[in-house]
Parts: sequence; structure tokens; C-alpha cells
Amino acid sequence: MLSARPNAGPSSEGGEGGAPAELEKLGKSERIVAYCLLGRGQAAQTTLVAATGLSRPTVAAALTRLTGRGLAEMIPGQDDARTTGRRPHHYRLTARAGHAIGVDVGRRHITVVIMDAAHRQVIRLGSKITADADLEPLAVLKQAAGQVQVALEQSGDVSSVLGVGFGLPVPLTRDGTVASGTLLPAWAQVDPRRRLAALLPGFSVHVANEADLGALGEYAFGWGEGRHDLTYVKLGTGIGGGMVLGGRLHRSSGGPAMEIGHITVDYQGRRCPCGNRGCLERYVGGRELLASARRDGLEIEDLTSLVSRAHAGDAACRRIIYEAASLIGIAVGTLANLNGPELVVLGGSLSAAGDLLTGPLRTALDQTAFAAATSGMTIKVARLSQWASACGATALVFDHLTQRHHPSFS
Repeated sequence: MLSARPNAGPSSEGGEGGAPAELEKLGKSERIVAYCLLGRGQAAQTTLVAATGLSRPTVAAALTRLTGRGLAEMIPGQDDARTTGRRPHHYRLTARAGHAIGVDVGRRHITVVIMDAAHRQVIRLGSKITADADLEPLAVLKQAAGQVQVALEQSGDVSSVLGVGFGLPVPLTRDGTVASGTLLPAWAQVDPRRRLAALLPGFSVHVANEADLGALGEYAFGWGEGRHDLTYVKLGTGIGGGMVLGGRLHRSSGGPAMEIGHITVDYQGRRCPCGNRGCLERYVGGRELLASARRDGLEIEDLTSLVSRAHAGDAACRRIIYEAASLIGIAVGTLANLNGPELVVLGGSLSAAGDLLTGPLRTALDQTAFAAATSGMTIKVARLSQWASACGATALVFDHLTQRHHPSFS
């Protein structure tokens, strides 16, 4: 459940679908309460009164009518072990109110999650990308759209789709276009939102950077419960990040922010496609780590295999992860000196290394950052694992609809 309503920010709409027909048939007060529930997942009556500005009797009547129509259901309150009382009843929408589809398009993978209006996962599936994600964006987008259809077919009973959110492995502007023509030139020639809308006619399509959506996913459905701030670092083929501050996904004026993969760790170092030298991604991105393994005489296909062999005790793989973690810790230390994040969540394939990664990362962080900035900082491996960005893409859909119909909830 969303602990606060994040402002997803980077979304663009296309297609003709996404109109929540069942909700639009409702009267004004029921519709207001329904959209508040859509954004939050579930809420107590007192929370709905505070969030909507409606009176308690009006909210109670709206909930009665929503449950009577089969659009909402009550979750009975349970005994609270921390107090002598009971938790209040909560309410949530039912699947009849609709579903959101979230898609994470990485450089090597595509994951899809379908959630109902109560933020419950209906299905999730993953596949490997069959094209070169850097050079063949149209083929990748076509495969991603195809996976949406596969997920719908496997889910069986999804009748109303509120929208499809896509997390893409490129920096995006606020209007959903590619922000850098030098980093991935092939993508600069593509309008991904329009292309996906054409591939999925009848659906409302929204796009954002995959790492931004990883932050949003962990904040809404993972480690973010009860927190206002969360920093997410995705460690995979590419290195990216996202940040939620004060309950809102942070965006720069131009769109891209938290590009931790392009923090300079050696100003005279290796050239990066972004145009600079010594970017973090050029040393700890997935391709670089696998190249390091090959130089050690190891035949390792992907980061998952590298991590598995490290857990099994392979000394060379452990060294590769240790050295990568130390550089990542230095970069996170730079972030800590700038804004002192409360929580840093590590996602992506490399995060599965667990303590082999977080131990040396924390040591390098403590050696780099101002002690007062890190004294209260927690580092965790993503609770949602490889599904964080796809889950964040569903949150993007819910948030877009809620703000579109009732912007006062943001």
C-alpha cells in the first residue's frame, strides 16, 4: 500500500483506453472516494475523510454504495498487539474497478506485472530480450508490447485495463521523449511512448525511466512503508537510480535525475558514451564486470551467474563484486554528502550478492561520506527483487489516473 501519495511525474498518455468505466458511472462523492482508494490501495474511513475533505457521513455513505456495487470491500480490523484495542476497518477497491499493467524493459530482460485496483498482484512474468537493446529499440519495444499481450492471456480474468506503464532503460524528459542523443543514439530517433501506443491500440500508455520506477515501486510496495524518503540504486547491465523525497519521485527541470551511473569516479578515466570520462557505469556496469571475469579466464554469461559463483565461494567472482561494491560505495557517499538519504535500496541483478555487496559498499561509503550524513542511513537489498520497476510502473498508472481525476490528492 502507498504510505503516501507519490507524484510519479514522468508520464505520458497515448491510446484510447484507460478510462475506468465502472468508476466514471459513479456519483461525485463515490467517485472521489474510489479514486482516493485507487491511489492508496487501501485506507481506513478516517483516512479517507482527511484525504478527500468530505464529511464522515458522506464518506460512510459512499463506501456503502461502493461495496453494494461490488466495487469495494471491507477488510475487518484485527487486534493490535501493540495496543489494547483493535485496528480500524480498512477499505479497498475490488478487481472489478480495473487493473494496471507494469512493464520493466531492461537491457537484457522484460518483466511484466499486473495489479488490480487494490494493488494486489494478479500475475508476473519475465523473459529475456531477444534483440540488442542498445541498437534495436523498435524490436525491443515490439517484444515488450508482445509480453503485455502474453500476460493478459495468462491472467485470464482481466477485463478492464486502466493503463500500461513502461519503465525504459534510457533517460527521459518530462514529456516522455529520450533525453540524451549521445548515450544511446539509436533510442534518440524513437518516440517510445508513441511507438508503444501504436503497438497497443486502445490502451493508455505511460513511460518513465526504469530506475525511477524502481524507486517508486520500492516506495509504494516495498521498503517505503512508513517513510517519506527513499533512494534506489539499480545495479545491472547499466547503473541507474531514482529518489523519492517527501513522498514524491524527484525529477529535474529537464526530466532526468539521480543518474548515479554517470557520477565521475576517475576524471581521467575511461571514456563513456555520455561524453564524459570515468563514469561509474564504465567500471561497475554489468558488461564491465563480465569482461573482468573473462580476463580472469572465467566463462560467465551474465550477472546472475557471477553472483551465484561468488556465493558458492569462487574467489575471483568475490573479488570482482568486492571491487565493484567499493566503487559503488564511493558514489553513494557522494549522494550522502549532498542529501543524506534515510534509506538506500539496492536493486538490479548485482544486488542478489547480498552481504558480499553491502559489506564493502558500506565500508567505502563510511570512508567517503561525512559521518553525520550517514549515521542514520540504512542500506537494504530491494524487497521486490527484480520486480521493483515493473511494480513501480503500475504505481505510475494508478497515480496518473488519481491525479488526472482528483489532483487535490497529490
